Amino acid sequence: YTYGAHHETMLQSVVDAWAWKCDGFFAASTLTNETLGAVDLPHQGVESYGNMWQKTRSIWAYIHDNYVEDYDYFWLGGDDVDLIVENLRNSLAEVTDYNPAGANDNDIPVYMGSPVPMTGGNNFCGGGTGYVLNQVAVKRLIVEVLPTCHVNKTISAEDRFLSICFLTIGIICGDTADAKGQIRNFGMDPNFMATYKGDRGYFKRLYEFWGSKHGGFKWGIDVFSEQLIGFHNLRYPAFMHRIHALLYPGVCPSDTTVGKALNKNRL
Repeated sequence: YTYGAHHETMLQSVVDAWAWKCDGFFAASTLTNETLGAVDLPHQGVESYGNMWQKTRSIWAYIHDNYVEDYDYFWLGGDDVDLIVENLRNSLAEVTDYNPAGANDNDIPVYMGSPVPMTGGNNFCGGGTGYVLNQVAVKRLIVEVLPTCHVNKTISAEDRFLSICFLTIGIICGDTADAKGQIRNFGMDPNFMATYKGDRGYFKRLYEFWGSKHGGFKWGIDVFSEQLIGFHNLRYPAFMHRIHALLYPGVCPSDTTVGKALNKNRL
């Protein structure tokens, strides 16, 4: 998702870097731009970060009405995410308790991301690097959940409220951690992920929670999978392009700053 003022900056960088790798792509926005895949998608209330729940409700309704039979899985995230599409595909190809074989054919909902603890012992799928629903989950969301769950709520925490609403019909956030117990989905940028020690604030609680589920407390790059699904909080296009160039050597022109640095350090 995005908005009109970000079309020439963040959305363009998403289109340049990874959107073309998806089987299908659109960006829910305030303006339609067919070249960028942007769709003017109205929703209840104002266009603001503080109203992301209403925007998200409209996005899933649009997906249901236009694409639900066309794809097996649907990923939702913001325009500040550098999605590693190959790793997302690999994670979805794995058969797990949360993503059983033949889930769509057998009417089993799949809802996966990075579990974050809520009060009451439940978890929600943190929205940083996005989350995934299969066909069944989208259909049940539209038919059984959204017509009655927090219909008029104005709040930024769309990820938490999606999970709260799914819990009303018994659908929980499935974990995408790899076989080593390392995290694939995380909601921050590479520098934070490499250097943060898990010793303060909200993320301290989150790292302790992950440690309790996956073999003990870790920090820095030991927390994260080699099959990382993406990076979040890349708030300007140059950041997106730089990370993409580092992930995919050879895609950055050799006469650019990043290209020269990569060529210099290549053995």
